[in-house]
Amino acid sequence: MEDFTGCLWVISRQIIDHTEDAKLTFIGRCEVSDGWYQETGQMVLPDGQSLSSTRRYRWGATLEGVDVHFDDGRFFHRIDLAHASAQARHFCDPDDYEVSYEFTQWPVWTSLWKVKGPRKDYEMDSSYRKLTL
Repeated sequence: MEDFTGCLWVISRQIIDHTEDAKLTFIGRCEVSDGWYQETGQMVLPDGQSLSSTRRYRWGATLEGVDVHFDDGRFFHRIDLAHASAQARHFCDPDDYEVSYEFTQWPVWTSLWKVKGPRKDYEMDSSYRKLTL
């Protein structure tokens, strides 16, 4: 987990919302510090409107990688760092979240989320690049 901390990451993200047939983009930054993953940026909606967006998760090192928890402490998923490619899944009734991580181009890495549920059907493709200060 030390490779993630002590720096800023630039995030570029595309979200394809299949229920609305819409494409959204996000440009921002994240930092992993003191056990917290925190990101901030701007979400651009299909009509061009821009909204501020933030999210925060608790990250904890394990022998297998990183355990990701929600703000309130509930377990979300594990990032398996033993492999250059990793998958995880989280079922949050009634929605199903699947993620694929790619670390083969480190220090550039990606995550691809596929989310399905009664009111959700989207893919969120994020690329992280270490910001050189």
